[in-house]
Amino acid sequence: MTNMTTSNPLHILMVDDDESACFAFERFLLSEGHGFRGAATLKEASAALEEESFDVMLLDINLPDGNALERLPRLKEIAPAVSVIIVSGEGDIATAVRAGRKGADDYLTKPVEMADLTASLKKCSDIGHLRRRDSAGQRLVKHTEPFFGCNDAQREIVKHAHLAARNETIVLIQGETGTGKGVLARWIHCSGRRKDELFIELNCSCLKGDMLRSELFGHAKGAFTSAVKDHEGLIETVDRGTLFLDEISDLDAEAQAQLLKAIEEKTFRRLGENRMRHSDFRLICATNRDLLRETNEGKFRADLYYRISIFPIVLPPLRLRGDDIVPLAEYLLKEFRYSHGALSPQTSRKLLDYPWPGNIRELRNMLERAIILAQGGPLEAHHFPGLFKGNDTANGNGGDLSLKNTEERHIQRVIDLFSGNKRKAAHALDLSLSALYSRLDTYRRKNRQKGPPPPQRPEDQA
Repeated sequence: MTNMTTSNPLHILMVDDDESACFAFERFLLSEGHGFRGAATLKEASAALEEESFDVMLLDINLPDGNALERLPRLKEIAPAVSVIIVSGEGDIATAVRAGRKGADDYLTKPVEMADLTASLKKCSDIGHLRRRDSAGQRLVKHTEPFFGCNDAQREIVKHAHLAARNETIVLIQGETGTGKGVLARWIHCSGRRKDELFIELNCSCLKGDMLRSELFGHAKGAFTSAVKDHEGLIETVDRGTLFLDEISDLDAEAQAQLLKAIEEKTFRRLGENRMRHSDFRLICATNRDLLRETNEGKFRADLYYRISIFPIVLPPLRLRGDDIVPLAEYLLKEFRYSHGALSPQTSRKLLDYPWPGNIRELRNMLERAIILAQGGPLEAHHFPGLFKGNDTANGNGGDLSLKNTEERHIQRVIDLFSGNKRKAAHALDLSLSALYSRLDTYRRKNRQKGPPPPQRPEDQA
């Protein structure tokens, strides 16, 4: 066999229930210096993609728990940057075309020549590199002015945002989930001198341990089990640009210590490497928690808190922005290119009465759904089922409008909207899947303590 070892080792996931084929591929790929993991089912593949970062997935079509082409969009949703090579006994052109439309990058027919596999891996390595750069970079093509609002409190926020944009200090944006922290962070970047450089966003709640630190600082080959090649972290990638760390309160203690050093000295080390590297990055942070309280309780480093809270901006929840709700809704309708005029007085009143536990994100989602239901016509009351059914005040019973209860109802409505798919619901709610399950467990315990629910009235069942 001709040695075709590449200088760019890849971490590869092979999904195939044929043990002999997996063994042959594993032996070849390991001999070429690549990392390898096998999975026999789509369920095992999903779990592997959630646990590890892969460069390439070799995917058979017919698997014990389903057709891989039908599930490929879902797998790509879990790992958008992974390159996919279909490896199948089905060699017809129609299947290959269908695979490409579903998101595959290449198609190999069994039995596979190893020279063809090597060429395909090289191609997918190049594609994956471009895809990751594009995903991480998120260069702005158009700089749009967000809706800041018109009351005194919002004008003060606008003043602070302009000051933040003109200066290079670290900004800490605080506010409930859905209040627009990410939008404001991007606007600050685009309004400053680094606007032509990269803006990279990382949600710190999505990764843990070595995976999170590797994403931030990079790693050297062999730094941990799945580190099969050198990896450039986001701090290195974003040199001269802006790094936005959302949910910074979820950083573990070790990552907090490393981040503090990187902020103060503009230097860092990749995991498993002694060499010091330099990055001139601007940092914007955000959290939906009371970070000072977390610091006082010992859950967040005090020195890091005081370093990142030099210039705090607090975004109020939408329920406290009564003057802005209807103008904000009309601004969002313009973004959606809705062309049927202003909202009706009845709908506007309902928007004002609703407590908006999901804040601006919930308003945006509700308007988008209403436009879809309207099918190109004017928006009517029945196009807002979530708003009108969920508003206890509208039903005349007053209702429990405490934040905890409105949050529980909102979460259940979102789960129902996605037909019980909790992963999609968690994404829409901007929660990690574990955080969503934790809240649902809390609600179940609370409801068991209260006993069975009272019988519904006919108008509640409508």
